Amino acid sequence: MEIARWMGVDYIWIDALCIIQNSRDDWLAESTKMGDIYTNSFCNIAATSADPQQGCFTERLVYMVEPYPLPNPQLQDGEKTYVIGYDDFWSNSLSDTALHTRGWVLQERLLSPRTIHFGQEQIFWECRCEMACEAYPDGIPEQFHNRKMHAWRQADKILDPAQKQPSELSLLSKYLPRFLSNWFTTGSKVDDSYWVYEVWSRIVEAYMECKLTYGEDKLVAISGIAQKVAEATDERYLAGLWDNAMLPQSLLWCVLGRRQADGTPSLRSASAGDPDYRAPSWSWASLEAKVIWNWPAKCEQVVIDVLSTDIEQPEGSRMAKVSYAQMKIRGVLVEACLQVASRDMDGEPEEDGLYTLVLNSHADSEDMRHYSMDPTIYLDTPMMPDSDCMDVFLLPICTQWQGRSGVEATALAGLLLRKVISTTGGTMYERMGIFGLDHDQAHALCGSRPDEPWSIENALGRMRREDLCLI
Repeated sequence: MEIARWMGVDYIWIDALCIIQNSRDDWLAESTKMGDIYTNSFCNIAATSADPQQGCFTERLVYMVEPYPLPNPQLQDGEKTYVIGYDDFWSNSLSDTALHTRGWVLQERLLSPRTIHFGQEQIFWECRCEMACEAYPDGIPEQFHNRKMHAWRQADKILDPAQKQPSELSLLSKYLPRFLSNWFTTGSKVDDSYWVYEVWSRIVEAYMECKLTYGEDKLVAISGIAQKVAEATDERYLAGLWDNAMLPQSLLWCVLGRRQADGTPSLRSASAGDPDYRAPSWSWASLEAKVIWNWPAKCEQVVIDVLSTDIEQPEGSRMAKVSYAQMKIRGVLVEACLQVASRDMDGEPEEDGLYTLVLNSHADSEDMRHYSMDPTIYLDTPMMPDSDCMDVFLLPICTQWQGRSGVEATALAGLLLRKVISTTGGTMYERMGIFGLDHDQAHALCGSRPDEPWSIENALGRMRREDLCLI
């Protein structure tokens, strides 16, 4: 309240006071409005140095902020005033603090037009035009603009097609640029949505490193940002993904190391039909995990057709809670056995990729029907410690796939699925992870040899396609 009075602001929103505590109905009604509340606010106040009980005002070392006169024999008056700093103080004082590991805080910071951070050492403030602090009230000096800050300051380029530079934009979007606040608050449309989804994928990566007290809030705590993206692109939101031409490629997010941000094993939320269900398996929102979304810089050919998507949500929850979701796909489905190549003393695979796939295909030659390969595999969650072999299905999605990381292109990339039986007795599939095959492995999956006179795309085209339902 004291800070609001200093700024001459008559009204203040505090979640714990403005939402009736222990009232599920009031929470459901108010939580979906959070995006508008922060977007239309005057200023966001962040107690960056504290837990909720400590408040904004803490004891601090003032000499870390105050200018200090030092002798300088090259000057006529003999001294000059300096501020002693370190080049990564912005990240150490803000981005890497406990407050910014909380999931809800991410959209609060991005949607608000300006934020005042009460840090351990000093006060910081940021808006659509500037980033400053007590030590540098006129703006952070250029010499302190490390790669993260430089990315933030070049933010406006992402919305100007004439200035697009992929390498710079990739860096730009990686560090949650403040330009989003300007874009979100003005409600402007974009002509080229590719970079919007590139930024969205970066936001999701940062969000999945944050913590939520209640896992069921996974979608609602980012729903305000999702709403602004929807307004800018006119695209339909699919529980964390977007219904557009890039939907097939966007299914290829992955979990590195099968871990959460704190190092504990990744977990998947309840399956469809369970009271604790929150998202389909093909959405990152179904997991507690550290997600990497290597947004494609190159994709030769998409080899699936998304036939339809069905999202069931409670009334008034278009961007948040999901009751049920399914995606119908037409593509090639190859049965295989997934085996663990080696385990550590705890029973876990020693590192990502140490798996063997034994194909159960319908190739003409016997040696190709049960071809064994060691592809790149990223599982969403760990295999059971006592399970050395699991029946899986490979769904190829695109050929010559290359992500923004710049590593060598993967000849064939797709989803790793498992078969499940629905409550009505129908066959459906759940995502288990993703796979990547090199040229020879891709031909083996197609039942052909690498030296045969057709491309992987042609080889896939000769295989039987079927319709499947992914939940």
